[in-house]
Amino acid sequence: MAVDVEVEALVARAEIDQAAALAVTRKQWRRAAELLSSLGRVADAVVAAVEGNEWRLAMDIALQAADEQVLEAICARVASDPARVPEAVAHARLARRDDVAARLLEETRPEEAAETWYARGEYARAAPCFERANDPGRAARAWEQHLAQTPDDAAAALRLGELRARQGDDEGAVRALQAAAKVEASDAVMAKLAAGMLRLGYMHASRYWIARLRDRDMKWPADPEAYAEHLPRAEGAAKRYAGRYRVLREAGSGATGRVLEAIDDLTGDSVALKVLTVSDDRSAAFGRFLREAEMARTLDDPCLVRMRALDPDGPTIVFDWMPGGTLAARVGVMALREVGHVTLRLLHALETLHRHGVVHRDVKPSNVLFDAAGQARLGDLGAAHLGDLGATVTGGLIGSLPYMAPEQMTGAAVSASTDLYALGCVVFEMLTGQPPFAGPDYMAQHLGEAVPKVTERCPRLPGVFDEAIAKLMAKSQDDRPQDATEARALLSALPWDLADELVLERPAPRTDRRSSVPPPPTDRDESQRVRTAAGWEDAFSGARLARVTTFRGARERVLIWARNGSPELQTVLDLEEGPAEDVWWLAAVVATTAMREVPPLARERALRALEAVGVSPFVAVDVTVAWDGADAVVPLAAALAVMGVQSTTE
Repeated sequence: MAVDVEVEALVARAEIDQAAALAVTRKQWRRAAELLSSLGRVADAVVAAVEGNEWRLAMDIALQAADEQVLEAICARVASDPARVPEAVAHARLARRDDVAARLLEETRPEEAAETWYARGEYARAAPCFERANDPGRAARAWEQHLAQTPDDAAAALRLGELRARQGDDEGAVRALQAAAKVEASDAVMAKLAAGMLRLGYMHASRYWIARLRDRDMKWPADPEAYAEHLPRAEGAAKRYAGRYRVLREAGSGATGRVLEAIDDLTGDSVALKVLTVSDDRSAAFGRFLREAEMARTLDDPCLVRMRALDPDGPTIVFDWMPGGTLAARVGVMALREVGHVTLRLLHALETLHRHGVVHRDVKPSNVLFDAAGQARLGDLGAAHLGDLGATVTGGLIGSLPYMAPEQMTGAAVSASTDLYALGCVVFEMLTGQPPFAGPDYMAQHLGEAVPKVTERCPRLPGVFDEAIAKLMAKSQDDRPQDATEARALLSALPWDLADELVLERPAPRTDRRSSVPPPPTDRDESQRVRTAAGWEDAFSGARLARVTTFRGARERVLIWARNGSPELQTVLDLEEGPAEDVWWLAAVVATTAMREVPPLARERALRALEAVGVSPFVAVDVTVAWDGADAVVPLAAALAVMGVQSTTE
């Protein structure tokens, strides 16, 4: 390039601005770029270098200035000419600017760019590159890493949900979309949630999001099936969890987790997926979940539910599927010989646990499951402690009150005999159809009342059953069998093989507890309910009523409440269905007491009842309940409020 005398004369007089302007006018681009760069006008300098086809100089100026906007602009210009990319990438790497090299490679070699961004921890830039490289799995993981650092990025959560759905991971898709909705519940997010919830079988949740959409604009369709196109799935992708397990249905759920029936596509076996839905690693639920996984991994016994795998990303524990249901569905209808067989299998399971230093702490009928061969297996180690024989409970009551040993209730040291006490309660219930103590004050009964006699409820049984149960359920641990082996000797000696024609004459179940199951539909109309100054009343009985109105999308959730049958939940009497709203008629309650002020045992019963209908105990402690000195009754409207469901009460 020939030297321009006039330009250099201006430079000599330190008139750099004028020199640069003259160089630009005369299209002496390289010199113009150098002068503009010396003035700190980086963007103008880069433009001049590019105009003169001085790409290396343009890169040098941009790299030295470290101006991100200028770098983005020059990288975009270079990337638009693929022939220039290799040289520019090499130049950037010589300058130790891998980030600039990655920007240059995003269009032509996206996989290499993605790997560079991922290694640098810049996951939001890595994810789109993985997508362009046709690697949606790694793209999803990159978005997850980004969201762990920036949880308020609704757009990233939305994109993660879309990717998970395309892979057939509906669980992961809904989880990501729920995170997006917490930040910004846009129409796009809600429409995708309506589709995702429907795929998971949550019709009421799907309708909830549709109702919110239609509140904004009635042009949105009311039919959940119409939303499938908003959450497309890749061709041939099946509904899967953790990339391997094809979910068939939800088998059960609580406030902290869900159990899914699934097929392992690698083996073809039926499995149970226990999925934790409380992800805070500081929570007690998370700790119990990990303990269960750790213990189940080390234990292999034909009388324990077998663990197959742990997916830490869920987190999910994969167990053998138990198609025979639980013992809770069989108590009261079992033959004596079958009771003995189940009892001895439970003893075998406890022997294995205790030999490994594990106290189960929650032996009860619902934790005993039956496999395909009809054999009983003990499951759910979530309440158990590894190596805690003799440990003291300090974190509140762990276990289930109808089967809880006295030392568990008082916080004293637990031992193998603690599980044997619970086993005694379970055997008593298998024989009689009812637990030994009926509540509601379980603590007073387990601590102070004598163990009931089996023969008083089943007179045809011999007295040796009373003696064995009394030994297992002794108030003092010292008076019980000290281990499962000793208990086996006690129980195996019982006459379980009495004549097959012996029928256990069990008493009828209790009928003095309130029911929350709605009656069959009738032709009742509102004229049979009258409104007085004190509120609604039944015109025939004079009973006081409560009238709660909810939007239609909440119907399934309220029906779960109604069918629970717990005396701690406000009784649902009738339902009037409407096109947009439902009217629920309930037994009236006067709620004036904070849940936190209710005595511990009554509060525990109420929280367990709420947990069974999907209300987290962590939020339920703030509700106001009706307290009569014995029972705490939770109003439906109060529970709906903490679940985020709007309702009106009259």
